[in-house]
Amino acid sequence: MPRYTYREAGVDVDRDNALSRSALRVAARTFVRWTDLVNGLITITLDDIKKMERPRLLAGTDGVGTKPSYAFVSGRHKVIGSDLVAMCVNDLVRNNVRPRGFLDYIARSDAPNRVVLELLEGMAEACQEYKCAIIGGEIASMSGYPRGEYEVVGFALGFQDRDKLIDGSSIAEGDLMFGLPSSGLHNNGYSLVRKVFPAEEAIKEEELVVELLRPTRIYVDQVLGVSERLPIHGWAHITGTGIVGKLGDIIPDGLQAQLHLGSWPVPPIFKEIKQKGGISDREMRRTFNLGLGMIGVAPEGVAKQAVKFLAQQGEAAYLIGEVVKRKGKERVVFF
Repeated sequence: MPRYTYREAGVDVDRDNALSRSALRVAARTFVRWTDLVNGLITITLDDIKKMERPRLLAGTDGVGTKPSYAFVSGRHKVIGSDLVAMCVNDLVRNNVRPRGFLDYIARSDAPNRVVLELLEGMAEACQEYKCAIIGGEIASMSGYPRGEYEVVGFALGFQDRDKLIDGSSIAEGDLMFGLPSSGLHNNGYSLVRKVFPAEEAIKEEELVVELLRPTRIYVDQVLGVSERLPIHGWAHITGTGIVGKLGDIIPDGLQAQLHLGSWPVPPIFKEIKQKGGISDREMRRTFNLGLGMIGVAPEGVAKQAVKFLAQQGEAAYLIGEVVKRKGKERVVFF
């Protein structure tokens, strides 16, 4: 009879226990005034919601797509942890919700502890900057995962008064749109990017790897700074399905977003992808952010005030189009 061990089956308990202890120390650096330890559990206090008339809990989950393919070949993993936080908290702030807590799930087979800790360091640094506590997580040993690879998922939560939530329902004809620049590709479209720039080839060009692993911007300060001061009608976080999909998601029936080409700068990486991959304009617009990570929609005067306010904070923002009555089936069109 064979005598198997858990380690031979792919799970090294001693390795995992050591990692769990290190992970808790990393998470502890993100604790803020609304977190507490109760019998070893990390908790969030709810004192602040007493000030809200109709408090609501909002939570979201997201991943980082196939961007880690470039981290696997380059050995740069911290950015993936930071991106995971960005993808989750950006979805919260577009609703005018400040992220309070973050959780993560990491699955790996033989990826060493140092790689997982680098991921966690990236998460912790992003959470610390925006006072969002890491309140839990799971690191799973999954025998059978491709050698050296991992999968990550993030979860973020926050609270807001029901009357202060921004969901796009008040978007109206005549509203203007303003865009906040992305840092590059962020985390969407990488399945297509990998067709154009295979990871094994991209690793040979340092500048290209740096561009493909550029961190995703986090818009907590910018979006909440505007939303707390001005009556914004809607925010679109431009991720998967690109400008067409994500902006289209918040445009009400009967209306159409008209975007003016040339009203914002498009980073060179998008032109490189389009030219090398022979990709159509339509496909680019429904896949990538094209240089806009977040798009706000507001009445004309408010939109202009938002752009001015952001400029005063040292943030670029561009008036990029207007909302009109629907002409045809498309919710988003480009001129």
